[in-house]
Amino acid sequence: MIRSAVRHVAASCVLVALAVAAPAAADDVTVMTSGAFTAAYLELAPRFERATGHTLVTATTSMGVGEASIPSRLQRRDAADVVIIEDAALQELAASGLILAGTRVPLARSGIGLAVRAGAPKPDISSLDALRSALLQARSVAYSAPMITSSRRSRLRRWTSRAPARVL
Repeated sequence: MIRSAVRHVAASCVLVALAVAAPAAADDVTVMTSGAFTAAYLELAPRFERATGHTLVTATTSMGVGEASIPSRLQRRDAADVVIIEDAALQELAASGLILAGTRVPLARSGIGLAVRAGAPKPDISSLDALRSALLQARSVAYSAPMITSSRRSRLRRWTSRAPARVL
């Protein structure tokens, strides 16, 4: 129920953001979006196109480090009218001059989840120290790149560098 409401609000925000970002005379609006927001975006894109007459050209990609990642595409000066990514990553791109500073529009809030293997004890993550301890005690740690900015990745590696865990 809550997830559906959050998705609806996020979807509405994307429509509003795209309507504001779309140039009045343009037929095509090029949008780069990371995996974290792709489902909501793809659900809303047809409604936006019908409501505005604009055509969305979608570059669904990731915030990773590969050639197809959003930072790599922006560094190559690939065209993008709208970039939809996690806030901290958006701020990093603005600070590096890859996107226009001051154009940020909040679209949604998103939580981060933690999962363990079936039958494994549930780790205590009630505080920063408890989370750090859980990461240090883990045999391996995997994370989703769209939610991990370079500063968070560095912190995660520092936290786990003294532990036997592998960061996947």
